Amino acid sequence: MMRPLLFLAALASLSGPVAAQSPDWCRYDGLNAAERTICDTPSLQWRDRAVNRLWQQMDGRAGITLSRDRWLRSRDDCGDNVACLVDSYDDRIFEMRAQVGVGDGPRLRPWCGSDTLSTTEASICSTPRLANYDAGLQQLSDSLGGPDNDAWLDDRDSCGADFACIEGAYIDRFATLGEMARTRN
Repeated sequence: MMRPLLFLAALASLSGPVAAQSPDWCRYDGLNAAERTICDTPSLQWRDRAVNRLWQQMDGRAGITLSRDRWLRSRDDCGDNVACLVDSYDDRIFEMRAQVGVGDGPRLRPWCGSDTLSTTEASICSTPRLANYDAGLQQLSDSLGGPDNDAWLDDRDSCGADFACIEGAYIDRFATLGEMARTRN
């Protein structure tokens, strides 16, 4: 039972701050599946507020309403799939941050500037969610004294550009390190 809890705690730390309350629009009737899921999921509520803050900064820019409406339709296509909604929001947040000149796009890993990236590393560097997994995993690994990663890195790198495979490798490594942390206490 403890292993899943440690894994969920590690993932929660990557999801962003937990929202204190759902968005105002959650009280309205007639919400679609994606909207109901957002209203029920704190990490999506946080992302929704982030998108809204960025929209306020972009108000009045040419094409912003068309761009917003197109993204909302795409977001709503996720239905109640939380992972799809997280990806949709994360992509939109990073896109909007770049448009308003906030930050440098995705939170890349320090090694992403290398000229010798493997296919897997290039996928991690170009995908905010995978870059965040990598950062969280490094933080957890460092807190455990840097357990050997060579075998795990070989497994991860065998994924090539397959997002699901890379994500699965990170989830498995989080679980392994979570078990290590639990047994050390």
